[in-house]
Amino acid sequence: MRIRPEQLEAFQRRADADFVARMAKYLLSEYSDVGVEFPRYSSPLGEVPVEVLEEMIHNGIARARRYQVTWESTLTSFVSIMFVVAPNFDEHPLIRRVLNDNNISPDLRVDMLFERTEEENWDEAEAQYDPQTWGVNPEPPPEDEG
Repeated sequence: MRIRPEQLEAFQRRADADFVARMAKYLLSEYSDVGVEFPRYSSPLGEVPVEVLEEMIHNGIARARRYQVTWESTLTSFVSIMFVVAPNFDEHPLIRRVLNDNNISPDLRVDMLFERTEEENWDEAEAQYDPQTWGVNPEPPPEDEG
């Protein structure tokens, strides 16, 4: 039996979609009250439409993979930090230095962030929150008329 490249690609797309759906479920169960900033409004994570959340997660995974992150657990940690701290947390100079450290296996770098940074570094990363980083610009929800 031989698997053609297009079949393998279809399997990978399905596996990626399943992973994104699992991560969305995890984020909603753990961080539903976390505030998410969009270019035109902010919302608790639990009120973000699922299709928007899944696109945000997909974009976060792509961002993590720029650092050669491959393990699902590490991808989940990276994307979780995007929601809890800032979607562009990795632009902080010290954080970026750790994520690019070639002396550490890429999938261990996210864990090392907490050993090599201080709380003030995370505060600085949070202060630089850039909602454009999510790569989505959903419409604000309709105003309640009640």
